[in-house]
Amino acid sequence: MAVTTVLSARRQGRGFTLVELLVVIAIIGVLVGLLLPAVQAAREAARRMSCGNNMKQLGLALHNYHDTHGVFPPGRGGTHEGGDWGTGSWLSNQGALSSFAMMLPYIEQNPLWGQIKQGVDDGNRVIPPNGPNPLQTYTPYRTVIDTYLCPSDGASENVESRNGNINYAMNVGDQIYGIAGDSTPRGVFGYNSDYGFNSIVDGTSNTLAFSEITVYGGNALRILGGSYITDYGRDELSQTPIVCKQAAGPNGTMVGTPPSSHHRVGTIWAAGHPMISGFNTILPPNSPNCANGRGEWNDGLFSAKSYHPGGVQSVMCDGSVRFVTETIDSGNLAMQEADRASAYIASPYGAWGAMGSKDGGEVVQQ
Repeated sequence: MAVTTVLSARRQGRGFTLVELLVVIAIIGVLVGLLLPAVQAAREAARRMSCGNNMKQLGLALHNYHDTHGVFPPGRGGTHEGGDWGTGSWLSNQGALSSFAMMLPYIEQNPLWGQIKQGVDDGNRVIPPNGPNPLQTYTPYRTVIDTYLCPSDGASENVESRNGNINYAMNVGDQIYGIAGDSTPRGVFGYNSDYGFNSIVDGTSNTLAFSEITVYGGNALRILGGSYITDYGRDELSQTPIVCKQAAGPNGTMVGTPPSSHHRVGTIWAAGHPMISGFNTILPPNSPNCANGRGEWNDGLFSAKSYHPGGVQSVMCDGSVRFVTETIDSGNLAMQEADRASAYIASPYGAWGAMGSKDGGEVVQQ
């Protein structure tokens, strides 16, 4: 009996050997390695769905705005006179306020829009009703609006010191030259433009309204999600936009050393400048950005971008949301842009260019 008790105690006290412990750790590591990508993919799927829901709200807001005013909001407009921002009158928002600001009442932001329309006297200056130039420091413009943010972009959660962030941009068309001040662009949103459904002769289901952009997150060299802008001459870009595409370097970087302060920033939802809140349909999604100068008022190639793998989500003018891959046909990027003053001229930039033009006469085939 005593011998049996001793043997039983020894069996109960036996622990793992080193080999067995290493095997268990290896198995756990393999399981974590298998599960982690699945968990990350599930999280991104949820973020992408949330982002898509926001874009549906934008499409609905655009339609409700049209029902009220008979036209779409301008890409760069204003709600009061007092001089264009170019005259030095920084208290005027004329020619600078974005369509996203004008759509505030249609995304359940009536109190914020009312605050902007009211104006304010802060003791140092009198802000007129309807707000100052959107590039000015103004508290209502700093408001974080969840509908304007895509949770896939971590940088969008960081409130900038000046204004509220935005992850969406307006379609200025398949053109480069003149997009910053063109009232008759090939796209839907222009400078003081007043297009409506009757202007979209290519069909609302074939023409883009909005797409995604990324908020500058501190890594200016990155193309995917990055926002660094390479300077080129306006004519060089409009005649051979492929030069911007060739700025792409290895591993998602860009060729050259950029100035740290020069980047496309999705941080001012109130500003309608294409460099800030616009995109053109020439280079495919997640391509570099290029401009003919560093100021927000300059023309350039401003690409749709996102952190979703493989492409961007976009809103068509009929309100539907589509995922556009970064491998979409972009035609011949060595060709000069189409005449922006003429309708019914097919885009030279393939299906992506056709989706950007409202009256190019193309049949969109993705």
